[in-house]
Amino acid sequence: MLEYEAELINMVEETISCTEIQILEQEEGTLGDFLGDADNAFRRLKQIEGVTLSPSLKNTFHRFNGLGLQWSKSGENEWPGGEFRLVQLLDAIIGGAPAWLTQEGWPEEQRVLHSDFRVFDSQFYGGVGTFSALRLQDGVENPKIWYFNITYGSIEMEIDYEGYMNQLLLTRGVYYWQYLFTDIPFEHYNFEAIASGLRSSIDFLEENFPDHDYSELTARLDERINRRRET
Repeated sequence: MLEYEAELINMVEETISCTEIQILEQEEGTLGDFLGDADNAFRRLKQIEGVTLSPSLKNTFHRFNGLGLQWSKSGENEWPGGEFRLVQLLDAIIGGAPAWLTQEGWPEEQRVLHSDFRVFDSQFYGGVGTFSALRLQDGVENPKIWYFNITYGSIEMEIDYEGYMNQLLLTRGVYYWQYLFTDIPFEHYNFEAIASGLRSSIDFLEENFPDHDYSELTARLDERINRRRET
């Protein structure tokens, strides 16, 4: 098992073992041993798709397809709660863009944007139409990360794939954590509800996983709340 794979499994086991959490859905996923290590997998990607990725993406490379968890605080339906479902990079890239996002009916500008998306994390179980994707563009070895919400649309994140996967270990997929790493346009989002949910989720994580440092998440949330008040 690769180092980051072990970190993912440890995070899942920690979450499941927490007495204050109820598990709503769990998927162990298949482990693509045939890919070998990150170096070998990235060589395969270059051979098959002609895609060269930055070596930094190897630091959080994993070979799981369908490793997922949906959870909530015991006795609650959503807040605090979260979910994720991970797909390894090769399958995400080879699988192409989600067909329904490139069909007629979307504005042309959005269809062009969506055609670059390669989904590696989604809220599969809740069926709420949200996912995170690499934006695959020619000559870009460290692709931008975009977060898509069926209600609010697409927004670019301020972290790369390595940063995203490290934050996933910390957040355990709490709903809307991705907005803490975006320049969220307040006028188009129900920010008050999102911020309230994130506050309760971060407080819950701090209380139940005290060995982890959530100060950056708290600071990012406070910064966005203050910016909202100034608008």
